[in-house]
Amino acid sequence: MADAIEIRNVTKTFPGVVALSEVSLSVRKGEVHAVVGENGAGKSTLMKILGGVYRADRGEILLEGRPAHIRSVQEAVAQGISVIYQEFNLMPELTVAENLFVADLPTVPGLPLLRRRALQARAEALLARLALDLDPRAYVKDLSVSRRQMVEIAKALHLDASLLIMDEPTAALTGEEVDKLYEIIRALKAQGRTILYISHRLKEIFDVADRVTVLRDGRHVATEGIGALTQDAVVRMMVGREVKQFYGQAAAQGGEEALAVEGLTRRGAFRDISFTLRKGEILGVAGLMGSGREELVKTIYGLSPPDAGALRVDGRTVRLSGPGDAIRLGIGFVTEDRKDAGIFPLMSVRENVTLNVLGQIARLAGIHLEQRRERSLLAEYTRFLKLRFADEDQPVMFLSGGNQQKVVLARALATRCRILLLLEPTRGIDVGAKAEIYQLLGELSRQGMAVLVVSSDLPELIAICSRILVVWQGRITGDLSGSQIAEARIMRCATGTEGAAGGGG
Repeated sequence: MADAIEIRNVTKTFPGVVALSEVSLSVRKGEVHAVVGENGAGKSTLMKILGGVYRADRGEILLEGRPAHIRSVQEAVAQGISVIYQEFNLMPELTVAENLFVADLPTVPGLPLLRRRALQARAEALLARLALDLDPRAYVKDLSVSRRQMVEIAKALHLDASLLIMDEPTAALTGEEVDKLYEIIRALKAQGRTILYISHRLKEIFDVADRVTVLRDGRHVATEGIGALTQDAVVRMMVGREVKQFYGQAAAQGGEEALAVEGLTRRGAFRDISFTLRKGEILGVAGLMGSGREELVKTIYGLSPPDAGALRVDGRTVRLSGPGDAIRLGIGFVTEDRKDAGIFPLMSVRENVTLNVLGQIARLAGIHLEQRRERSLLAEYTRFLKLRFADEDQPVMFLSGGNQQKVVLARALATRCRILLLLEPTRGIDVGAKAEIYQLLGELSRQGMAVLVVSSDLPELIAICSRILVVWQGRITGDLSGSQIAEARIMRCATGTEGAAGGGG
């Protein structure tokens, strides 16, 4: 029986970059085949070639033994290939139902009029079949990042493809939603569908994959059965070296008070939140999606006003009217939504890094930018963060995900902040870049910076934080430190089955 897909010697170059070089691999029908590698290894480029977004410069693609000519997304879909991209491809001003069926909306015969009841019924049937808790009438712009990801998944699945490509499908999902995705994958596999699965979360690879292909620097390194590998072996093949101390040591408890939150409340999101963040401390915040953890951090940064409560910075009560006030008080922020709210994709690396400090590097009453100071600032954070880019004027959209994340972090640090707030700081980046960010956060805490980290990755929080707050339904149900910090206990607090705060701050 012919393989579901065979890729032969595919090469793809961009100006100054060889994204793929003579890559070959085959995927058996009905298997879950993982493709892994560091950011920039060529994974997403290969998937975009299969999905019709890019055309290969050289090479051949066979579907079930027959040569396939994939010159557009429409041709890919027509040949049974559907892609769930890491970066959302949704229309925020449309409803969930309209996004699901945007390519084949039900209309009145002979008239360009939408049959809304028919659309609603089709959307409800699809969401029920996938057991997804989504309102088809909701506007995508009003959904959380995780719910947008579920819309993207449902949109791809309704096409009834024989080959489904999943590019970081769980990057924005909670543990419960990941379990639901696993169920969907098992059902699709039982139906004989083939799945190409890309993820930086190696546990997922070992949970769902039958075989793994490793890419490095645009080249094929190895394809092995999952039973013949360990996570350490996969990491070594991905990065070509040992990644020591993948998770850093948890930082110390910290010293003087940097930030105090007292009775902070925002109706519909969280209520009566109080805690202290100390200088030199890395404080984690855990909780399921919808618990209010992201809204809490955004309120502290001034992105949304609280309804009650107070903030103290360095012992002084402050009131924030917006992020500008937070920056002036020494608070930095890294968003969880790198693509839509973090980077400015068409602007250069230099411009992205210095955007928040233009007033400090300008002269003539802010009219003229002093490029020497701008370049000096970029050089400082390029060294500190080990940023990798071809040229300072290179649009940031062409950087790998890990380097884009470092650019967002550099922009926050360029303000000389003393308090750093991070939402999902390692979402969608490879193990090498993760290790670098963990080491960086440890170094910042040793320098006295107060760091607050919200993450869905519990092993990440446990490893890098000296204390973890757990939020459930907008309330703190756990304040854990020392021996209290364990996955099982965090999950009990995150699900409301344990509500007494531990000890800690």
